[in-house]
Amino acid sequence: MHVSATRCITVGVSNLEYALKLFAGVMALRIDWRGELDTSLLLAWHLPAGTRARAAELSCNGYPYGRLRLVEFSPVNTTRVRDDFGANAPDSPLDIGPKAIEFYEADPLEPLGERVVKAGYPARSAPRKHQIGQTVSEEVVVSGPDNVPLLLMVGHRHARTSLRAGSPDGPFSEIATASVICSDLNASRLFYQEQLGLVPVTDAETPDEYRALVNELVDAPAGTRVHFLLYAEPGEASGKILLIHFFGAPAKRLSGRMQPGHLGFSLFSHEVDDLSALRSRLARSNSAVIVEPPTRVITPTGARLAMLVRGPNEEMFEFSAPA
Repeated sequence: MHVSATRCITVGVSNLEYALKLFAGVMALRIDWRGELDTSLLLAWHLPAGTRARAAELSCNGYPYGRLRLVEFSPVNTTRVRDDFGANAPDSPLDIGPKAIEFYEADPLEPLGERVVKAGYPARSAPRKHQIGQTVSEEVVVSGPDNVPLLLMVGHRHARTSLRAGSPDGPFSEIATASVICSDLNASRLFYQEQLGLVPVTDAETPDEYRALVNELVDAPAGTRVHFLLYAEPGEASGKILLIHFFGAPAKRLSGRMQPGHLGFSLFSHEVDDLSALRSRLARSNSAVIVEPPTRVITPTGARLAMLVRGPNEEMFEFSAPA
């Protein structure tokens, strides 16, 4: 059985056209499909009968991993998956669940980052240039449509076929990585490694010498011990999932759960070559919960079988295979 890296991330938006001005306009991602999602898919996502959804799927020059699916639901559910920025935010940066969506860009960061900010998406801090070991990078987090956190980062540790920077492929890459705040390292290892078969590229606590820098980068209180678990499909540098664990932090989940229909970062989509085998494997373990068993749905690319699964850190996954 083979499970792919993240093929697509779904982001719920209140205004599809406005969101496209950023991702297709400013960031120059390509719109590969747009239209209404089929009712069969919406029902499999457990949305109320009568819900409609306008959507657009974007990629970096057709790259098959790290795609972005923007969905505007009608009626709009104003629940936000993560709302942890600002004085009155109901969530904490340390709360369990999806954290941010990361795009690579070419060095230097500032011109492209400023282009995003000038388009109306505020930076949450000044750009941070840093060095960890031999890796030098720069990054900034901006509040995207409906405040979804977007991490813009000078690309590193990537394959030449993965990073799309500069003409003719556009200034920004596909989604290189998506981060999740992790509550249980062992449960996460069981799910991602033993159940899904993804490869841990990194599985280590931050060394003491970099702790202050990492605390600043991930918005953790000074002195917090941080462990990183980075999962990938062998041979693929994009569509990665980065789990961030804070030792000693309260295990509080986000006020808005990760699920289709909510605003923000709401769904991981992965392809599987044997959905029945994955279902059986998950059913025999306590690492995840099957929310929707394999169900036939109609997608823009045809009929597929889709299964919804909630992971150990409040993640929501859509695993699919040809029908």
